[in-house]
This record gives sequence, C-alpha cells and structure tokens, in this order.
Amino acid sequence: MIAISILLKATVILSLALAGARLARRSRASVRHVLLAAGFAALLALPIASLIAPPVPIIVPAAVHQAIALDDSTIDLDAAASRTAATTRAGSPAASSRLELPSLTAFLIGGWVAGAVVFLLPIVIGLQQVRSMRRTALPWREARATVDALLAGANVRRPVEVLRHESLSGPMTCGVLRPAIVLPMDAPAWPAEDLRRAIIHELEHVRRADWLSQCVARVVAACYWFHPIVWVAWRQLALEAERACDDRVLASAALSAGAATSLSGQDLPTAYADQLVDLAQRLSNGSNPPLLAMANRSDLATRVVAVLDQRQPRGRAGAVCVATAVMATAVLATAVSSIEIVAAGQSPASSYVGPKPKYDAATIKPCEAEPNPTGARGTAGGTNATWSPGRFFVPCVTTEQLIYLAYASYGAPESDRLINDDFGTASNDKKIRGGPDWVHSLKEKYQIEATAVGATERNVLMGWMLQSLLEDRFKLKLHRETEEVPMQTLTIAKGGFKLKPMQEGDCDPDAPLSIDMTGKKPKCGNLNMMTVDGKTRWSFGTGTMSGLAGQLSRAMGVHVIDQTGITDKFVFVFEFARDPDIDGQSASVNTALEEQLGLKLTKTKAPRGFLVIDSIERPSTGGGRP
Repeated sequence: MIAISILLKATVILSLALAGARLARRSRASVRHVLLAAGFAALLALPIASLIAPPVPIIVPAAVHQAIALDDSTIDLDAAASRTAATTRAGSPAASSRLELPSLTAFLIGGWVAGAVVFLLPIVIGLQQVRSMRRTALPWREARATVDALLAGANVRRPVEVLRHESLSGPMTCGVLRPAIVLPMDAPAWPAEDLRRAIIHELEHVRRADWLSQCVARVVAACYWFHPIVWVAWRQLALEAERACDDRVLASAALSAGAATSLSGQDLPTAYADQLVDLAQRLSNGSNPPLLAMANRSDLATRVVAVLDQRQPRGRAGAVCVATAVMATAVLATAVSSIEIVAAGQSPASSYVGPKPKYDAATIKPCEAEPNPTGARGTAGGTNATWSPGRFFVPCVTTEQLIYLAYASYGAPESDRLINDDFGTASNDKKIRGGPDWVHSLKEKYQIEATAVGATERNVLMGWMLQSLLEDRFKLKLHRETEEVPMQTLTIAKGGFKLKPMQEGDCDPDAPLSIDMTGKKPKCGNLNMMTVDGKTRWSFGTGTMSGLAGQLSRAMGVHVIDQTGITDKFVFVFEFARDPDIDGQSASVNTALEEQLGLKLTKTKAPRGFLVIDSIERPSTGGGRP
C-alpha cells in the first residue's frame, strides 16, 4: 500500500500543477513556471509533511489474503496445513532452514530504490561535467563590461563569471552561490545584438535561480522515476523557464534603448526568433550538450512560436504570485501527505451464489435478562451451538455472536473465514462492527432452535441456513472489509528448527485425559494446557505449526501468522513464563520458542478481516417458517 499511496499523492499534486499551467496558458510563462515549481516543491516536502500531518485514511479494495484457518475442534490439533507456505523443504522432513523469498513490498521498494539510483546517476555525472567545464573554461574578460552593464537591469546583485568553453555549442548558466555564464569559443565573433540578448537571457536564469530549481526538480523526478507524469512536468518546467527568460529578453529596454526594432532593422521578436533558429542549428551540428544543460533543442520550435506571438503576455511573476504559490505548496503538501491508503475491501458477506437454503421451521426466543451477564464461552466460538442431521440449536447468545457464527466462524465455509482471524475464539467488536448497541449487548440475547429435513452438513445448518434466518428475520445486511494492523509472524530461528516429525508410537490414542502429563505419552490429537506458578505448559499430542500459531495468538492477544512452511505433525511440549506485561510476555515467549523449538516471533503488519453491519432490526420472535 505504500507504493499506491505514493503513486496517488504524486498523481494528485502534479496533475493539479499541470492543470494550473494549462489554465494559465494565456498568462505569462513565469507564472506557469511558478505553478510547476510549486508542484515539485510539494513532492519534495511530502516526506516531512507526512510525519507532521495527521493521517486521513482512504479505503481501497485490497487483494484477498488467504486466512489462517485452524481445525474445527478446540482440542484436536490435526489442523489444516498452513497455506502461507509456498516452498517445499528439501532433505529431511523437518529441515532446519528454508529459502525465504522477499515479500512483494520488499521487492517493490528494492525496485524503486534501484530505479532511483539509475536516474540519479546522470545528475551526478552532469554535476561532474559542469565542475570540469568550469575548471577548464577560459575567462572572457572582454565581456565583463557588457555583463556588468546589464547586471543592474537584470536585478542581479551577485558577481557573475563569464567563461568560454570549446565543448559548448550554445550559451548556458550554472552555479548557485558562484553563478557563471558559459559561452561557446566563437562568441566573440557574434553580432553585438545577439551577444547582448544571449547574456540577458542567461542573467535572467541567474536571477531566477533556475539552475537550482532545475537540479532539484531533476532529483525529484529521479526519486519518482516510475511515474510518467513526473517527467512530463519536468520537461514542461524546463520549457517554461526558457520561455520566461525569452520574455525577459523581449521586454528588456537594454536591448535597444526602448526601441521596437533592432539595429539591423528587424523588429525585436523576429530578430530574436532568428537567433533561436541559429541556436537550433548550432545544437544540431555541435557535440552533445552537458547532461544538466537547461536548453533543449526539441523545445526551440515552441519557443520561436511563443516569441513571435504578439498576444502572449510577458514579464516576471510578481511577489504576490510567488507568495501565493508558496502558501499553496504548503497547504497542498500537508493535505495530500496526510492521505493514508488503507487496505480494505467491501466484499459480499457470503460467498454463496443464488438463493440460500432455509430451515423448514425455526424458533427465535429472547432470553431472560441475567443478573450478571457473561460473554461468550464454550464450543463453536463461544456459542455452544450444536447441530445434527436435520437440526440446529444455539442457546442464549448475542446477535453479534450469531452473525459471527454464521458468516465467519464454525458455520461458515473455510473460504468465508475472516482474514487472519484467531479462529476458535469468540466474536468481539473488532470482528463484528457497526449496528445498534443491542446487537453487541450482553443484556439482549436470543435462543434459536431450527429443523431442516435432509440437511446433514454443518456449513448448511450452522452457516447458510442461519444466514438466511438472520437476513429474513433480523433484516440483516452486511459486508466485509479489511484493515492493516500489527501482528506477529512465526518463522524458523537462525539456529534451525529443533523438532522431529511425529513417529508412530509418539502418542497414545487410548491415553486418558490427564492434567499431569509428566512421564506419560500424550493422548493423540489432544492439547493439554496447564499453568502453575506463573508458568504455562502446553503438551501437544498431535501438533502442527499452524496450530501452535493459533494457540500463541490466543495466549498473546495478537494474531500470529505461521510462516514456517512446515506442514508435518509433531508431539512436543512447550513451556513459557506468564508475564502480566504484554511486551514482557512476548519477550519470554520468544525466548522459549527459540530455545525449545527453534522458532521466533517477528513483529509485522498484515490485513485483518471484519464484518460491517449495514442495517439490522430486532427479530420477529416465536416459531414458524423463516
């Protein structure tokens, strides 16, 4: 989601900047340049603004992540193999290590960084070219008088070097603190008017600090290299900078002491257009310009047309325009940077296609209020619901528990389980959200008894038929969403996995259930748990890593995703110290995992699914056909 957030923010900012420049096409080029420069400044400010501005989440559809589902029984640990494993272990059945492929996020970030390095490389080379060129260029002292005479009119208060270099075909400006105008070696042979116009153009670049803004924009474009609109905006920024300097040439009274024609008798726009055409020929016949040169041969045709357009407004951007752009940049960067893309998907509550099956008869009874109402407890996700061929019964539970049972827990098919849900635990306000208070209240519970001749499957009696009942009698409408939340991943530690796969005879299928398992073989398929003096001991009769992850989730209060890639079954004992502090408990569990099993827990963020109630009504009670 990081890549999507950046893509969205860059698109919004530069689209606004380009749209503003488009709407200002009949305005001054300097104004359009300010708008585009503000867009790049906003992109540059995004990282800092993102740390300051409070996040504003935007929910977008997320790719469906496979949920971790455990076995239906709370004590039978013959759980389904973890579906997060994508590799096959080589060697022994319990290999001590496996090849872990990088995640998609890591792959995207790595590709982004690699691309940025590639696009930043020309900037580094270009800076070296400019440094070498300035070091080897020849000072042109004869032009100092002309430049000094034009400095005041150009409103430039810094000394500007005038240099000549054999590698240049046309004039260019470089430098920030020590700006310089670099001209071709044959510049002394140019007509006086052409030389003055070229110097005025370059001095305007110095005044506007175009060298700095172009370099910064190029760095920003390199960082956002994957987005084509960034390169469109960068080329447009460079063009508007050249056009703003062209406008200054035409507006400057220093060219001809206020006259409308040049010394050759041509009007100034035509004479300057001819000079630009000559520059295009020079660039075509000359060697490759420096990588950071601002003038581009492909833009000269557009510049010539603009120079000859008598209707085109010309002049500098005023202080009000610049101040407004600065304020707009700050507001835009703050507003856009606060956008946070949240993985979420509004998907149907049930995967069932077509009319759902219904009970032949169903009775809904409101339960008597309890003096001290208790929450969920017992089997079937804390509902104590039972089913048998043709019959379904659930004692007094909240409406929230009924919804969870039917749509996401024991009644739902595996494909409808909530993403990264701690299956086997009861419903809560994180799993079922929205709706009126009575849906979640422990003071308002219902008992349901239903029959359906011929129905023999749990998913039918406890799932789809119960869904139909809720939708018909409770008028329930809901949908699914996901959110990114902190979780833990269970992986193999550096020292390697320490358990050996279960062998015949490791467990006793006929062993009685016993609290004290010391010196006894555990009962096959059973999990024995006990806590004595702050120490918890889990004895797995037939354990899997996905089952262990589920137990850790319930014990630690944070979902644990099995990423070990191990699908074998094991008989083992795991002990850890209980700590009332969650972080301390996590640390003690992690230490025990690594020392006893060769596993480790790592903090991460992953999508968690939940159901959202759109509408619901209190049910019509009593019996009858749904």
